[in-house]
Amino acid sequence: MNEARVRERPSGVSHPATGAMPRSAGATHTGYRRDQNEDAFWGDEERGVWVVADGLGGHQAGEIASQTVVEEIQRSSATDRHYEQALRRAHALLAGEESSTAMGTTAVVIAEDGDYFHIYWVGDSRAYLWTPAENATSQAPETATANADTVLRADQSRADAPGGQLQQLTIDHSYVQMLVDSGAINADEAANHPNRHVITRCIGGSTNPQLEIDRASFSWKPGQKLLLCSDGLSNEVDEDLIKGILAGNADNQRAVDLLIAAALDGGGRDNVTVQLISAPEPLKPDSQNQMHLTDETLAESRQFPTIDGKLSGRTATIALVCLAGLAAAAVAAWQWISGN
Repeated sequence: MNEARVRERPSGVSHPATGAMPRSAGATHTGYRRDQNEDAFWGDEERGVWVVADGLGGHQAGEIASQTVVEEIQRSSATDRHYEQALRRAHALLAGEESSTAMGTTAVVIAEDGDYFHIYWVGDSRAYLWTPAENATSQAPETATANADTVLRADQSRADAPGGQLQQLTIDHSYVQMLVDSGAINADEAANHPNRHVITRCIGGSTNPQLEIDRASFSWKPGQKLLLCSDGLSNEVDEDLIKGILAGNADNQRAVDLLIAAALDGGGRDNVTVQLISAPEPLKPDSQNQMHLTDETLAESRQFPTIDGKLSGRTATIALVCLAGLAAAAVAAWQWISGN
């Protein structure tokens, strides 16, 4: 496989603190047939959020649309973490934009919440879950919640060992997916259908006043990786090759670069963007992010109220002793007054 010169956007993957091993990596490439890259991506490991957006409309319209989604996700990550509302804000901005060229974009967002991750998506940008061969089973990943329109099909887009298991977690909002769902064509026919690029939902666009967002939640398993991509990858690279690259390259940036190289070797007919995220490591007992209360601490916290979180059991005990002393002194004084 030829190595590709991969261009990262200035707003690309955030880097962890020096000395830390990054959990995620990402890159984007214009491809061989396009003059301009209308994809955008961003990630923040500390906040646990990643996004890939694939702009539509041509010229600068698609680039503006995809970047608008990224900016709204960034804003939400720093404030309320309501990513569904962030996508709706981006939709309102783009749908209300006065321009001779309609602007729209797809988007797929991952947001972590402890041992779970949530997916929000519109269009045909995808999220895949890769499980290494030693942990792979024939069962679908554990689903926490999913709306009725996004129930995962057990027989759809899953490729099992060798190379581990690759599960497509999102379902495309596209014309060919509608044909597949109706039984008119099968998955193999969909991969080569002439209208496979036609999507049925997007963020922005003057003909789409109400935005429908699909979402689902899953739990992480050790060793798993999430792959986010624009259709520049999924349309050019088959799942067996994706699995082989992920299985053979533990370094996420190396795997990302090889995935983009594979898309370019497959024709590079579109912009291609990839983000790869590893499952979080288990928290260590001394982790600053871990809150653990022992039975002794819990019992103590029930007995004594805290002031600014600093009133310990010892301080409370001293206070009780002082109060008892004052009470005894008061009784003695009353007895002395009564005797006189």
